[in-house]
Amino acid sequence: MKPRSSTTGRMQPRDQRGMASVAVLLFAMVAVFILMANFKLNYAVSMSGDAFDTFHSQTVEKNGIAQIVKESILAIGETAPATSGNSIQTEIQNRLGSMTFPAGVSVTLDSADTPPANSFFPFATPAAASPPAYFSSSPRGIAGMGSLFTSLAVQGSVADLGRYAYTFDRTSTQAPGENRTYLVDADLFSVPLTNIDVVAYGLPSSGSIPNQAPAVPAGTFGNGVSTLVVTSNNPANDPTAYPDLYAPQAGTEVLPYQYRNAASFTWNAYEYLWNRTYQDGLLNTAESERDPGNQVSSGSDPTPPAGALYDFSVPPFDPANPGNYPCNPTIAGVSASGHSVAIDCSQVQSQVIAIVDSEGTGSVTIDGSAAGGAPFILLIRNTAGGLGKTQVAFAGNNSRPAIFYLENSNVGFSADPQIEGALFFDPTTVASGAVNWFGHFSFYGNASPLATFPISMNDSPAVKDALAALAPRVLLVSTTAVRQ
Repeated sequence: MKPRSSTTGRMQPRDQRGMASVAVLLFAMVAVFILMANFKLNYAVSMSGDAFDTFHSQTVEKNGIAQIVKESILAIGETAPATSGNSIQTEIQNRLGSMTFPAGVSVTLDSADTPPANSFFPFATPAAASPPAYFSSSPRGIAGMGSLFTSLAVQGSVADLGRYAYTFDRTSTQAPGENRTYLVDADLFSVPLTNIDVVAYGLPSSGSIPNQAPAVPAGTFGNGVSTLVVTSNNPANDPTAYPDLYAPQAGTEVLPYQYRNAASFTWNAYEYLWNRTYQDGLLNTAESERDPGNQVSSGSDPTPPAGALYDFSVPPFDPANPGNYPCNPTIAGVSASGHSVAIDCSQVQSQVIAIVDSEGTGSVTIDGSAAGGAPFILLIRNTAGGLGKTQVAFAGNNSRPAIFYLENSNVGFSADPQIEGALFFDPTTVASGAVNWFGHFSFYGNASPLATFPISMNDSPAVKDALAALAPRVLLVSTTAVRQ
């Protein structure tokens, strides 16, 4: 009998084929799993990209619509030389019409609240102002309305004009699933211009914008003094500007929109302040004052001049010759001799006193008041241009807050007085002499007087509150948009 051969350590062909099949199957399964994972990854990336694109599109749309609402409100209510007489709906529709949306997409205004007027003296009674709350529900807090907005609003008492709602419908004919509704809330606050302690303003229409912040001598600003200047964004002009905000190819300077409220404060408000509308409003108010110092009607002087406006081109009242017209009225706290006027702040009783110097030959001495009292406005209106400046001299300390508007004047201070109030210089006013000022000071940024005018500025909440009822006001607007 023939013995069988041994098979130890060897694979039979059938076993080898089975193992190979298993290996191929495992490889195929792994490959399928890898392909499926790769497909899911690519799908997830694609979906994430689509979601991000949708989110980005919504963010751009929301921000654009919020900006439209803000600019529409400012168009009809900003403190500026010219505002629109249109309704808020018309202003919004006009701006919507200038926006470009993707093909098949349209955005329409569904509803709109009418914002209130930003009223202030002398044209209307301003809304009552009070210190703003930051985190609060009553009164409404200003937290979350933007860092610059809150920085401007917390400097003193403000008037909360309320929150107003604007609804927009967004529709897409190509992707109905992307139809949505946007709700824009607009928060409005009326802020006295005197709340900022020092403003170096620009005049983008009638003058120019400061290229850089003015040089400030040491000791000019005391503790807690707020300062504001909005410059151009050409880094060659202003080293503090962000270079990427400048377009060197076009040679244009573009202010980022985040600074819009600051531009309202430092540009548009001062264009309005030195514009004839506001100046004439103060003159008319002074002329219509029922000043207790006015002459009383008599047989020899049946229609004596009234009001609190003194014009250097008209002679002063002559008590020895009553009824000799034209002449200036007698005004409480004001004494006149020729082309010289003295104003005793402790005796002033009108809300507005105006001094007009159309020939540039007048001089005004302002004597301070040792005691407090009701605030008032003193306007020195010099329209002489190059013929001459009005000479203005501050004498003594003043504890009665007042707003001093000085146009085309040469201002002098003696004996380093302490004065409470708001000091406004127009672009042509110059000053000399030292003073400790408590309250507000503003000047044209491109004609800074600080090199020859050693003013020491001090923050005073009490002065700000006292002047709030008479100060011009700036409308600050904060808008936020959400998808409903």
